[in-house]
Amino acid sequence: MARSSPKTQRCAVNPSDLTASLYFSAAVRVGADVSLTRLLPLDALNKPLAPHENFSQRVLLSLHALGIIEPELSQSHAEDWLLARDWMRHGFDSIAWRIRWAPRDCRRQHEEVKELLRDIELSDDTSQALLALWEDLAQAEVTQYARWTLAKSGYNPEWTDLAVDALRRALEDFSASQVMYLIYLAMRSVAMTHQQGGLDATRLGLVFSEAIANYARRAHIEHWTIRGMARPAELPISTLSMIFAHEVTRLDDEYLTVRPSLDALTTAMMRHRTIH
Repeated sequence: MARSSPKTQRCAVNPSDLTASLYFSAAVRVGADVSLTRLLPLDALNKPLAPHENFSQRVLLSLHALGIIEPELSQSHAEDWLLARDWMRHGFDSIAWRIRWAPRDCRRQHEEVKELLRDIELSDDTSQALLALWEDLAQAEVTQYARWTLAKSGYNPEWTDLAVDALRRALEDFSASQVMYLIYLAMRSVAMTHQQGGLDATRLGLVFSEAIANYARRAHIEHWTIRGMARPAELPISTLSMIFAHEVTRLDDEYLTVRPSLDALTTAMMRHRTIH
Protein backbone atom coordinates (compact mmCIF):
# COMPACT_ATOMS: atom_id res chain seq x y z
CA MET A 1 0.00 0.00 0.00
CA ALA A 2 1.50 3.33 -1.09
CA ARG A 3 1.67 6.08 1.48
CA SER A 4 0.34 9.43 0.28
CA SER A 5 0.74 11.11 3.66
CA PRO A 6 2.84 9.58 6.48
CA LYS A 7 0.84 11.53 9.08
CA THR A 8 -2.57 10.22 8.02
CA GLN A 9 -2.02 6.90 6.24
CA ARG A 10 -2.02 3.87 8.55
CA CYS A 11 -0.91 0.29 8.01
CA ALA A 12 -3.87 -2.07 7.61
CA VAL A 13 -3.07 -5.48 9.04
CA ASN A 14 -4.88 -8.76 9.52
CA PRO A 15 -5.44 -9.45 13.27
CA SER A 16 -3.72 -12.84 13.12
CA ASP A 17 -0.78 -11.28 11.24
CA LEU A 18 -0.64 -8.57 13.91
CA THR A 19 -0.29 -11.08 16.74
CA ALA A 20 2.27 -13.09 14.78
CA SER A 21 4.21 -9.90 14.03
CA LEU A 22 4.31 -8.97 17.71
CA TYR A 23 5.49 -12.45 18.64
CA PHE A 24 8.14 -12.44 15.91
CA SER A 25 9.42 -8.98 16.83
CA ALA A 26 9.72 -9.85 20.52
CA ALA A 27 11.41 -13.20 19.89
CA VAL A 28 13.99 -11.74 17.50
CA ARG A 29 14.68 -8.71 19.66
CA VAL A 30 15.38 -10.66 22.84
CA GLY A 31 16.65 -13.97 21.53
CA ALA A 32 18.22 -13.76 18.08
CA ASP A 33 21.95 -14.10 17.61
CA VAL A 34 23.96 -11.52 15.66
CA SER A 35 23.67 -13.49 12.44
CA LEU A 36 19.85 -13.69 12.74
CA THR A 37 19.97 -17.44 12.11
CA ARG A 38 18.84 -18.80 15.49
CA LEU A 39 17.03 -17.94 18.71
CA LEU A 40 18.64 -18.66 22.05
CA PRO A 41 16.89 -21.04 24.47
CA LEU A 42 14.49 -19.40 26.89
CA ASP A 43 16.75 -20.24 29.84
CA ALA A 44 19.65 -18.38 28.19
CA LEU A 45 17.86 -15.05 27.65
CA ASN A 46 18.95 -11.94 29.54
CA LYS A 47 15.35 -10.69 29.67
CA PRO A 48 12.06 -12.60 29.67
CA LEU A 49 10.35 -13.03 26.32
CA ALA A 50 6.84 -12.86 27.85
CA PRO A 51 5.52 -12.21 31.38
CA HIS A 52 5.08 -15.92 32.19
CA GLU A 53 7.10 -18.95 31.05
CA ASN A 54 4.00 -20.62 29.60
CA PHE A 55 3.33 -17.50 27.53
CA SER A 56 6.95 -17.52 26.29
CA GLN A 57 6.48 -21.13 25.21
CA ARG A 58 3.23 -20.16 23.48
CA VAL A 59 5.08 -17.49 21.48
CA LEU A 60 7.71 -19.93 20.26
CA LEU A 61 5.23 -22.70 19.47
CA SER A 62 3.09 -20.21 17.52
CA LEU A 63 6.08 -19.14 15.44
CA HIS A 64 6.97 -22.80 14.92
CA ALA A 65 3.42 -23.58 13.75
CA LEU A 66 3.70 -20.73 11.25
CA GLY A 67 6.90 -22.23 9.84
CA ILE A 68 9.09 -19.30 10.93
CA ILE A 69 11.32 -21.23 13.36
CA GLU A 70 12.15 -24.86 14.06
CA PRO A 71 13.74 -26.51 17.10
CA GLU A 72 17.42 -27.38 16.96
CA LEU A 73 17.05 -31.09 17.63
CA SER A 74 19.48 -32.58 15.17
CA GLN A 75 20.34 -36.26 14.85
CA SER A 76 23.80 -35.57 16.24
CA HIS A 77 22.31 -34.35 19.52
CA ALA A 78 19.71 -37.12 19.85
CA GLU A 79 21.89 -39.16 22.17
CA ASP A 80 22.26 -36.19 24.52
CA TRP A 81 18.50 -36.23 24.99
CA LEU A 82 18.05 -40.00 25.03
CA LEU A 83 20.75 -40.77 27.60
CA ALA A 84 20.96 -37.59 29.65
CA ARG A 85 21.26 -38.30 33.36
CA ASP A 86 20.63 -34.64 34.22
CA TRP A 87 17.29 -34.84 32.40
CA MET A 88 15.78 -31.90 34.29
CA ARG A 89 17.94 -29.57 32.22
CA HIS A 90 16.67 -31.04 28.96
CA GLY A 91 13.26 -29.36 28.97
CA PHE A 92 11.49 -26.97 26.64
CA ASP A 93 13.36 -23.94 27.97
CA SER A 94 16.72 -25.44 26.99
CA ILE A 95 15.85 -25.79 23.29
CA ALA A 96 17.40 -23.37 20.79
CA TRP A 97 15.47 -22.50 17.65
CA ARG A 98 16.64 -22.14 14.06
CA ILE A 99 15.16 -19.25 12.07
CA ARG A 100 14.08 -20.73 8.76
CA TRP A 101 14.44 -17.52 6.77
CA ALA A 102 17.74 -16.45 5.27
CA PRO A 103 19.43 -13.76 7.42
CA ARG A 104 18.79 -11.09 4.77
CA ASP A 105 15.10 -12.00 4.62
CA CYS A 106 14.88 -12.14 8.41
CA ARG A 107 16.47 -8.71 8.74
CA ARG A 108 14.13 -7.23 6.12
CA GLN A 109 11.10 -8.83 7.76
CA HIS A 110 12.16 -7.55 11.17
CA GLU A 111 12.42 -3.99 9.86
CA GLU A 112 9.07 -4.25 8.07
CA VAL A 113 7.42 -5.53 11.24
CA LYS A 114 8.85 -2.65 13.29
CA GLU A 115 7.47 -0.20 10.73
CA LEU A 116 4.08 -1.93 10.72
CA LEU A 117 3.80 -1.94 14.50
CA ARG A 118 4.64 1.76 14.73
CA ASP A 119 1.66 2.86 12.66
CA ILE A 120 -1.26 0.44 12.80
CA GLU A 121 -4.68 1.28 11.37
CA LEU A 122 -7.05 1.06 14.30
CA SER A 123 -9.88 -0.94 12.71
CA ASP A 124 -12.48 -2.89 14.70
CA ASP A 125 -10.69 -6.19 14.04
CA THR A 126 -7.30 -4.77 14.95
CA SER A 127 -8.66 -3.21 18.14
CA GLN A 128 -10.21 -6.52 19.19
CA ALA A 129 -6.93 -8.35 18.50
CA LEU A 130 -4.95 -5.85 20.57
CA LEU A 131 -7.49 -6.01 23.40
CA ALA A 132 -7.34 -9.82 23.42
CA LEU A 133 -3.55 -9.66 23.63
CA TRP A 134 -3.71 -7.07 26.43
CA GLU A 135 -6.06 -9.33 28.39
CA ASP A 136 -3.74 -12.29 27.86
CA LEU A 137 -0.70 -10.28 28.93
CA ALA A 138 -2.50 -8.97 32.02
CA GLN A 139 -3.40 -12.53 32.98
CA ALA A 140 0.22 -13.57 32.53
CA GLU A 141 1.45 -10.58 34.56
CA VAL A 142 -0.72 -11.30 37.60
CA THR A 143 -0.10 -15.05 37.38
CA GLN A 144 3.64 -14.52 37.42
CA TYR A 145 3.28 -12.02 40.27
CA ALA A 146 1.29 -14.58 42.27
CA ARG A 147 3.98 -17.21 41.71
CA TRP A 148 6.70 -14.77 42.75
CA THR A 149 4.76 -13.69 45.86
CA LEU A 150 4.20 -17.26 47.01
CA ALA A 151 7.80 -18.27 46.43
CA LYS A 152 9.13 -15.14 48.16
CA SER A 153 7.06 -16.00 51.24
CA GLY A 154 8.29 -19.59 51.31
CA TYR A 155 5.16 -21.20 49.88
CA ASN A 156 4.63 -23.37 46.84
CA PRO A 157 4.38 -21.19 43.68
CA GLU A 158 2.42 -23.99 41.98
CA TRP A 159 -0.56 -22.98 44.14
CA THR A 160 -1.06 -20.24 41.58
CA ASP A 161 -2.60 -22.85 39.27
CA LEU A 162 -5.52 -23.10 41.70
CA ALA A 163 -6.10 -19.36 41.46
CA VAL A 164 -6.10 -18.92 37.67
CA ASP A 165 -9.89 -18.63 37.40
CA ALA A 166 -10.07 -16.23 40.34
CA LEU A 167 -7.37 -14.05 38.78
CA ARG A 168 -9.13 -14.03 35.43
CA ARG A 169 -12.42 -12.96 37.01
CA ALA A 170 -10.67 -10.26 39.04
CA LEU A 171 -9.22 -8.78 35.84
CA GLU A 172 -12.75 -8.24 34.55
CA ASP A 173 -13.17 -5.47 37.15
CA PHE A 174 -9.65 -4.35 38.02
CA SER A 175 -6.33 -3.49 36.46
CA ALA A 176 -3.34 -5.82 36.67
CA SER A 177 -1.66 -3.67 39.34
CA GLN A 178 -4.88 -3.65 41.41
CA VAL A 179 -5.15 -7.44 41.14
CA MET A 180 -1.56 -7.62 42.33
CA TYR A 181 -2.70 -5.80 45.46
CA LEU A 182 -5.50 -8.34 45.93
CA ILE A 183 -2.83 -11.05 45.65
CA TYR A 184 -0.88 -9.25 48.37
CA LEU A 185 -3.96 -9.30 50.62
CA ALA A 186 -4.56 -12.97 49.85
CA MET A 187 -0.95 -13.76 50.75
CA ARG A 188 -1.51 -12.16 54.16
CA SER A 189 -4.57 -14.39 54.65
CA VAL A 190 -2.49 -17.46 53.84
CA ALA A 191 0.22 -16.42 56.30
CA MET A 192 -2.33 -15.78 59.08
CA THR A 193 -4.08 -19.10 58.46
CA HIS A 194 -0.75 -20.90 58.49
CA GLN A 195 0.31 -19.27 61.76
CA GLN A 196 -2.97 -20.16 63.44
CA GLY A 197 -2.49 -23.82 62.53
CA GLY A 198 -5.25 -26.40 62.41
CA LEU A 199 -5.18 -26.62 58.61
CA ASP A 200 -3.21 -29.08 56.52
CA ALA A 201 -0.47 -27.31 54.56
CA THR A 202 -1.70 -28.85 51.32
CA ARG A 203 -4.96 -26.89 51.71
CA LEU A 204 -3.25 -23.51 51.92
CA GLY A 205 -3.33 -23.32 48.14
CA LEU A 206 -7.12 -23.32 48.29
CA VAL A 207 -7.00 -20.63 50.98
CA PHE A 208 -4.92 -18.51 48.59
CA SER A 209 -7.30 -19.01 45.65
CA GLU A 210 -10.44 -18.41 47.71
CA ALA A 211 -8.95 -15.31 49.33
CA ILE A 212 -8.27 -13.74 45.94
CA ALA A 213 -11.83 -14.49 44.79
CA ASN A 214 -13.28 -13.17 48.05
CA TYR A 215 -11.29 -9.94 48.06
CA ALA A 216 -12.08 -9.31 44.39
CA ARG A 217 -15.79 -9.86 44.99
CA ARG A 218 -15.86 -7.60 48.05
CA ALA A 219 -13.82 -4.91 46.33
CA HIS A 220 -16.25 -4.86 43.41
CA ILE A 221 -19.45 -4.90 45.48
CA GLU A 222 -18.22 -2.45 48.12
CA HIS A 223 -16.53 -0.16 45.56
CA TRP A 224 -13.11 -0.27 47.16
CA THR A 225 -10.53 2.26 46.13
CA ILE A 226 -7.62 -0.06 45.47
CA ARG A 227 -4.10 1.19 45.18
CA GLY A 228 -2.07 -0.71 42.66
CA MET A 229 1.17 -2.51 43.34
CA ALA A 230 4.30 -1.39 41.54
CA ARG A 231 6.16 -3.94 39.45
CA PRO A 232 8.84 -5.59 41.63
CA ALA A 233 12.43 -5.17 40.49
CA GLU A 234 12.70 -8.97 40.55
CA LEU A 235 10.07 -9.16 37.77
CA PRO A 236 11.39 -6.94 34.95
CA ILE A 237 9.03 -6.13 32.12
CA SER A 238 9.14 -8.73 29.37
CA THR A 239 10.13 -7.91 25.81
CA LEU A 240 6.68 -8.69 24.45
CA SER A 241 5.02 -6.48 27.09
CA MET A 242 7.45 -3.64 26.41
CA ILE A 243 6.77 -3.67 22.67
CA PHE A 244 3.01 -3.91 23.23
CA ALA A 245 2.77 -1.24 25.93
CA HIS A 246 5.37 1.31 24.82
CA GLU A 247 5.64 0.96 21.05
CA VAL A 248 2.38 -0.40 19.64
CA THR A 249 -0.46 0.79 21.89
CA ARG A 250 1.35 3.61 23.75
CA LEU A 251 -0.46 2.57 26.91
CA ASP A 252 2.80 3.02 28.79
CA ASP A 253 2.09 2.84 32.56
CA GLU A 254 -1.61 2.30 31.87
CA TYR A 255 -0.71 -1.17 30.59
CA LEU A 256 -0.69 -2.22 34.27
CA THR A 257 -2.69 0.52 35.97
CA VAL A 258 -5.85 0.49 33.81
CA ARG A 259 -8.31 -2.37 33.35
CA PRO A 260 -8.05 -3.76 29.80
CA SER A 261 -10.84 -2.30 27.68
CA LEU A 262 -11.43 -1.04 24.15
CA ASP A 263 -12.00 2.49 25.42
CA ALA A 264 -8.67 2.60 27.27
CA LEU A 265 -6.86 1.10 24.29
CA THR A 266 -8.36 3.49 21.76
CA THR A 267 -7.81 6.52 23.99
CA ALA A 268 -4.13 5.71 24.46
CA MET A 269 -3.46 5.17 20.76
CA MET A 270 -5.42 8.21 19.63
CA ARG A 271 -3.80 10.38 22.32
CA HIS A 272 -0.36 9.56 20.97
CA ARG A 273 -1.40 10.25 17.38
CA THR A 274 -2.94 13.58 18.35
CA ILE A 275 0.25 14.66 20.09
CA HIS A 276 2.45 13.57 17.22
